[in-house]
Amino acid sequence: MSEPAAPRVLVVLSSSARRGAEIEGLRLSQELTVAGVNARAVALAPGSGDGARLDVPVLGSRPLSWRTLRALRREARMVDVVLAYGSTTLPACALGLVGSRRPFVYRSIGDPAQWLRGRWHRERTGFLMRRAAMVVPLWDEAAASIQQLYRVPPSRVAVIPNARSVDEFRPPTSDERTAARERFGVDDDEILAVVVGALSKEKRVDLAIRAVAELEGVRLLVVGEGVCRARLEKMGSEALGERVAFTGTLAEVRPVYAAADVLVLPSRTEGMPGVVVEAGLMGVPAAACDVGAMRWLMQHGVRGTLVPVDAEPPELAAAITTARYAPMPVGTLETSCSWAAAVVAWREVIDEVSRP
Repeated sequence: MSEPAAPRVLVVLSSSARRGAEIEGLRLSQELTVAGVNARAVALAPGSGDGARLDVPVLGSRPLSWRTLRALRREARMVDVVLAYGSTTLPACALGLVGSRRPFVYRSIGDPAQWLRGRWHRERTGFLMRRAAMVVPLWDEAAASIQQLYRVPPSRVAVIPNARSVDEFRPPTSDERTAARERFGVDDDEILAVVVGALSKEKRVDLAIRAVAELEGVRLLVVGEGVCRARLEKMGSEALGERVAFTGTLAEVRPVYAAADVLVLPSRTEGMPGVVVEAGLMGVPAAACDVGAMRWLMQHGVRGTLVPVDAEPPELAAAITTARYAPMPVGTLETSCSWAAAVVAWREVIDEVSRP
């Protein structure tokens, strides 16, 4: 008997903007292809702003326009399964694929408990989720929220954590660490705290600046781009002087973790932050607000200290100090958050929903 044909999968991104969820979705399509799945990625719209773009086909000028939904429907005819990767892709696939007989899987990238905006919003979101053949949250508590708040049956919820390459983010050698610290101007007796991510309001980089200002002998490196950069640079210069540096977006983030002593995550809301997974794989502890999947990550291989979401700068400053001495957790990120494990889990979901 001949081998069954490889499933054809379309990964739909909210936009072509080079952001965390879009990068992760595109990487998923690439990893599935390596594993023998016929996968490709498209974006609903180009995204706002003048930032970097991913090299993927864009279906329309607006994510939920009639023209975009019609293009999505055409693309779906050529595949067996559609993976809706986060936020706007849920209503787009729920509406655009009505009556098409093409199942779609919704990848929930955030914290479902944070989405609540009243009863009408909850009912609408639940209705759209129940249109999906499967909903895939990032961690167990998010799965429970989806079942309880949005009434998605447990049989149609599958947990798959964010993934990173254990080879790309292996711990640095001593020579690599020395070179990285020289690159960013960090002395041997200094502690380097790093913030990696979009410079937007909800990321609260200002809290990290105020926390580091409480500490002596600590430098802050801010990696990323966003609408708040000018304000944050001014604030950082006033509070920290030469102890802070802003790099903008870097083509390769590995040297940042190689140089770092602690990753700071002051965000008000998160799903499962990929930067914490990356830093954790490289052995960098985290001083983070207790948001999203941070507790799950601390149980599955990330070392560090958590503070409440409403923590003041002195509390985060103390966490930056203590995170470096936190004990190692029992779990391992290499087992929980590797692409090898994620692809196996995604293949099971794809095979299940594409079965006639």
